[in-house]
Amino acid sequence: MVIRLAFLLVLLPVLSACQTTPVRHIIPQPSRVEARTGAFTLQADTRIYIPADQPDWDLPVRYFMVLAQSSTGYRLVSQPFQTAIAEPRSNSIYFLPDDKIATVEGYTLEVRPNAILIRARTAAGAFYAVQTLRQLFPPAFNSPSPVGNTAWTAPASLIEDAPRFAYRGLHLDVARHYFPVVFVKKYIDLLALHKLNTFHWHLTDDQGWRMEIKKYPKLQSIAACRKETLVGHNSDVPQIFDGKPYCGYYTQEEVKEVVEYARRRFVTIIPEIEMPGHAQAALTAYPELGCTGGPYETATQWGVFGDVFCAGNEQTFAFLDDVLTEVCALFPGPYVHVGGDECPKDSWKNCPKCQKRLKEQHLADEHALQSYVIGRAEKMLEKHGKKLIGWDEILEGGLAPNATVMSWRGTEGGIAAAKQQHQVVMTPGSQVYFDYYQSDPATEPLAIGGSLTLEKAYSYEPVPESLSAAEARYIIGAQANIWTEYMPTSAQVEYMAYPRVCALAEVVWTAKTQKNWPDFARRLQTHFGRLDALGVGYAKSFYDVTASFSNGKVQLKTLDPEVKIRYTTNGQVPTSGSAGYSEPFSISKNTTVKAVAFADGKPLGKTLTVEYLVHKASGKPYTLAPAPDKYNGGETYALTNGITGSSKGFGSWVGLVNQDIDPVIDLGVPTVFSRVTFHYLDAQGAWIYPPRGVEVHGSMDGQNFTLLQKQPITAPVKSGSHVETVSSETPNAKARYVKVVVQKFGVIPKGAEGEGEGAWIFVDEIMVE
Repeated sequence: MVIRLAFLLVLLPVLSACQTTPVRHIIPQPSRVEARTGAFTLQADTRIYIPADQPDWDLPVRYFMVLAQSSTGYRLVSQPFQTAIAEPRSNSIYFLPDDKIATVEGYTLEVRPNAILIRARTAAGAFYAVQTLRQLFPPAFNSPSPVGNTAWTAPASLIEDAPRFAYRGLHLDVARHYFPVVFVKKYIDLLALHKLNTFHWHLTDDQGWRMEIKKYPKLQSIAACRKETLVGHNSDVPQIFDGKPYCGYYTQEEVKEVVEYARRRFVTIIPEIEMPGHAQAALTAYPELGCTGGPYETATQWGVFGDVFCAGNEQTFAFLDDVLTEVCALFPGPYVHVGGDECPKDSWKNCPKCQKRLKEQHLADEHALQSYVIGRAEKMLEKHGKKLIGWDEILEGGLAPNATVMSWRGTEGGIAAAKQQHQVVMTPGSQVYFDYYQSDPATEPLAIGGSLTLEKAYSYEPVPESLSAAEARYIIGAQANIWTEYMPTSAQVEYMAYPRVCALAEVVWTAKTQKNWPDFARRLQTHFGRLDALGVGYAKSFYDVTASFSNGKVQLKTLDPEVKIRYTTNGQVPTSGSAGYSEPFSISKNTTVKAVAFADGKPLGKTLTVEYLVHKASGKPYTLAPAPDKYNGGETYALTNGITGSSKGFGSWVGLVNQDIDPVIDLGVPTVFSRVTFHYLDAQGAWIYPPRGVEVHGSMDGQNFTLLQKQPITAPVKSGSHVETVSSETPNAKARYVKVVVQKFGVIPKGAEGEGEGAWIFVDEIMVE
């Protein structure tokens, strides 16, 4: 009797937390799971059967055999079969092509006590079945070296699975910092484990050109190097540099090696060659391609630079055509990424060649000129059978006819492109930029800023609600980005990427209706064992304690409800003997709270340290108009939560650009107070400036306010990023409502970073005493 799998499963949108079998510990969550009785035991003489007429199926089979040999030491043997298989042989694993599987990457995996059956429509589906199967074995099955005294069992089960999105991507910037081939391969292996199928390789930028182009050798000898690298944050004033040359690039042979490595793991690589902006490294090597002719210098700091490819120079297009010709020959995937983002137009406005081009092509402005450049790049790629993909700025001035858009500046670009019937990959900074802080900045390695916790990454929904069903079909998937300005080592990349990539994997693979945060958090703890076995230096922020303060009480929590939180209020680091947290506790004066998560008497995450400022407005609600859409302090009443923001990260600050911040705080009852204090952030390198002044108003009804104090603010002269305090005396004032108007700075002065733009003001903890 030919084997037939009966799909008699019911959809399991939420898996019970009481189920502890490894069947319930898979990431990303499969579509359907049925746990059965018994288990399959992998042995040294387990036989693998592979279809004789499907040569590409050798890839998932060989992948599993190598994986098994690495951890178990078993040298498994595969054997082809040519006809329909009768009842499976005992102690065997079968790879079975099945045209009835609905999707090209879908599969079914049946684990019986005597055999394992993998069915898929394609080899890719079989490969993803292998990724699920490896998670059914003990975590040590992922070890790169043999592990003794282990029973290699997988629980009996039936799993039916398929991805939600066709595009499931992860990006790596190697231009700011170069990473060796061995790490790039490990990066790709981890993509494969999490069923991601696209590696976006950001190869060029202002700070370095990282790929060999044989026709232009100066890209290797000059553009691949910078004379030194910034130390500290880009917003620091003055900036400090390390004085050490920094070089690195991939030869074309290395590129071929990586491409083939990825192919064997069903990962498609999208190379990114930036144009027309982010070109300073290339211009350093070939200055004739710029508007001024140079001299240029490969950038030594981060940010956006005004020197871009000259759009009026035909030599520029000859260069780009030559480069893309070599790139297309090396990367067999359908896409080439051309960047297209953050291209300042000043050099074009002042360039006679660019202005001539603009007039000759009857272009409305410099945005249309950028669209012209992207359009020509698209035609270059079409000659080689490639499709163009770029960041959402390629929408400006008109979108190239067949371009795919990566929406990174929020969702608006993706929505606009989808409505124009262009394919879209969603990658908004607020949800999938894994260079943002993932925990308390005070305890984290230096990062670019922002806040993106594991839970927030998991909550991401790639399809905007504003799209119709027809328009939503143009959202082909999502991608997370790893920009490496502040990640000089491979270890730091891993730390920033994981476990947030695990959350991304479930966002793009698992059906929206099946996503469940508590269940994911439970499964992730088993997954940590797999990452440990693979030697991944992931962040332990899952176990970090977070705190909130309202109504005079401190609340502590972790993402793992099973751990025990221990805390102190005397400034001492908690130990296993410190007070255990069970419910919110009161504080009535300024207090330093420290807390750590414990399991089995051992600390897990980092020590949380919070200095609470207790005052008459602590935990009180307020209204704020206009409300910030980007920097909102991270919680509803961030301005009165008792905590002052740090100079290291921006996530806890309330910020607005070129507008006053004027909260109205409700003290609940008429209250006597004599001083109002607030804190602001001064980080002028990041366009964050001191406010010009402050006004304090009081009211009994919340409608009619009386001015209590008004004073200008003279900012102290300091370098770097720092927090300042401003106090306004209000002797014997009495009010229920206190309105604090923190006045905007205005336009950034000439000669400063961001000159002519509106300055940000960042405010935190407003104290009423």
